Amino acid sequence: DPHLSTYLEQEFLDEQVESIKEYVGYITNLRRVGPGLGEYVFDEEELQK
Repeated sequence: DPHLSTYLEQEFLDEQVESIKEYVGYITNLRRVGPGLGEYVFDEEELQK
């Protein structure tokens, strides 16, 4: 069914793509800040949202 296929792509795949982009941003920021204090500050700022 083409309509069901289109619906599923728009509703679920778009949501998954946005989640993946968010996680990629987290990973990038964690690599920048490094271990220790950087991770602590990242946790406090990002995960409290």
